[in-house]
Amino acid sequence: MLTYIGAHLSYTLPVIGVLTLITRPFINRLEIFKIGFISGLAVIYTIPWYSYFVYNHGARTYSPGAVLAVVGNVPVEEYMFVVMQTVLTSLWALMFVQWSTPCLNFNYDKRSYQLIRWIPISLLTVVTAVGYAMAVRGQETFYLGSILCWASPAIAIMWYGAGNFFAKKIIPSSIAIAGPTLYMCWIDRMAVSDDNNDSGKLAPEDALFVFVTNLMVVLAGSSYDKAYGMIVTYSLDFPHQFSVSCRFVRQMLRAFMTSEYATPSAVTQDIKTSIKVLSTSNAFGTSNYLFHAGIRLDLIILYAFCRVTDEMFDSKSDEKKKKLKLELSKQFISEVFADRKSDYDVKKTPQEVKIDWKKYESEFTDVELSSYRAVSRIAFFLPRKPFEELFAGYQWDLEFTLVRNEKDLMLYTTYVAGSIGAMCLYVIMYRYGNDMNDLVDKADYLTKHAYKIGQGLQLVNIARDLVSDSESLGRCYFPAEYMDDEKEDLRILCKEKNPRSLGNKKLKKYSSKMIQLANKQQFESVGAIKYLPQDLIGSVLASTEMYRGLIKAIQSCPTYPTRASLPKLSKLLIVLNTLYIKSIQYIF
Repeated sequence: MLTYIGAHLSYTLPVIGVLTLITRPFINRLEIFKIGFISGLAVIYTIPWYSYFVYNHGARTYSPGAVLAVVGNVPVEEYMFVVMQTVLTSLWALMFVQWSTPCLNFNYDKRSYQLIRWIPISLLTVVTAVGYAMAVRGQETFYLGSILCWASPAIAIMWYGAGNFFAKKIIPSSIAIAGPTLYMCWIDRMAVSDDNNDSGKLAPEDALFVFVTNLMVVLAGSSYDKAYGMIVTYSLDFPHQFSVSCRFVRQMLRAFMTSEYATPSAVTQDIKTSIKVLSTSNAFGTSNYLFHAGIRLDLIILYAFCRVTDEMFDSKSDEKKKKLKLELSKQFISEVFADRKSDYDVKKTPQEVKIDWKKYESEFTDVELSSYRAVSRIAFFLPRKPFEELFAGYQWDLEFTLVRNEKDLMLYTTYVAGSIGAMCLYVIMYRYGNDMNDLVDKADYLTKHAYKIGQGLQLVNIARDLVSDSESLGRCYFPAEYMDDEKEDLRILCKEKNPRSLGNKKLKKYSSKMIQLANKQQFESVGAIKYLPQDLIGSVLASTEMYRGLIKAIQSCPTYPTRASLPKLSKLLIVLNTLYIKSIQYIF
């Protein structure tokens, strides 16, 4: 029979190693803190009970040669296993439960919320009492009763704060529990049998113990995720960003205890609208899942705002209405950032923005209003300048301003895409600013290169959309000075809206020029990614590499494609290659 430490080395640690490699791109400081925090609580809660159980029942005994040492009736390997089980189960759960935005799992219906909360807690209270009655020393029911009266109160406490959240994610949570449970039962059967039991059969109580402990780990993870989800969704009520501090832990406990139905559901409804807006965005739909909950939520709001406003000014509604919405949008930006002292002045703590929404309600659609409200809630940590630039780009489009040369092109891409890159950077700086002062110290340098990254991505869009921009909008962003026949080409693209008449060779030529400029911006800016937090490098790089994939799709097509796109498999391969291989050069 294997020694206890030998069982860990043979069965537990290798799996933890494999899971760590698989989940490495998604293990951020929040996950590390969560796993460490839950592991500490697991040791504190489990070992005293286990020691008491062995002392009174003696069911778990080990020969001296099978363990390194015994502390408080418990082998030291058992302490190790509590931590390793928590880590293994948490890493396994990470692969299944992190993919949905936390606020989508909130329950705002008070009646169903209370039923989901109190019915299981009532049952757990009964189970606790039954378990206590069964846990009589010397009786065969002692083991089962001990498990029931030990586990039920902890599960009830976690269920009080996160039961509804857990229930909303019941399928991935069940998978998160089932995998480690089956594996650990197999380990227990193969390697940790008692010396007096050579049959290799696993006692039902042992299987129940494995299941219950894994349930507790996954439920503890849901409790943490629910609390952090409340913090990032309701910043005004929970103003403290992540930090390894008692202040943050206290806020997490308060967020955990807060019932979602007692908070404004309109906040989450606006976020749901933003997600719906982005449902047709292939690029964002893929990259969205690569970031942790806080950054993901902010990016959803920002990208949806950019999509809504872009469609607002690209729609076929009358020009007078578009210009009115543009003026109202500029007023909105002025109201939101009225207290800023400079272009890139931001607030470190959440602040409510007072806005007179009545003047917007008469002109904006429900979706547009929802997006504007969502942005107003996170605007405190965002700078004013990028928003002004974004709407300057929309004004450029509304006035059909001609892109005469490369200077005009770079100015336009600064307005409509570089600005978005800057917004994304300030999201990162806010979410990581508490304990990464060097990130804030490099703000000017990173902002400059964030603009370049955004410009590069927009140049790829222009290279891809030469035909669609002409046919649907009558616009051309290719610099007139680079055209073979400026007057004729502009007439075909902007007046006739018949870009195919230029011929495939010319379209490919113009597209290639845009790609050259995009490559130049990429080359000059991508090195700045290494200054970002390490757990974000792969995610940010993967987002940019998706556009590199579009370049290959454009160039590999024998004729100029109407609108090049990447198959799902190609996008998946790009993401995997970037997260696990390409990003390493920027981390080390």
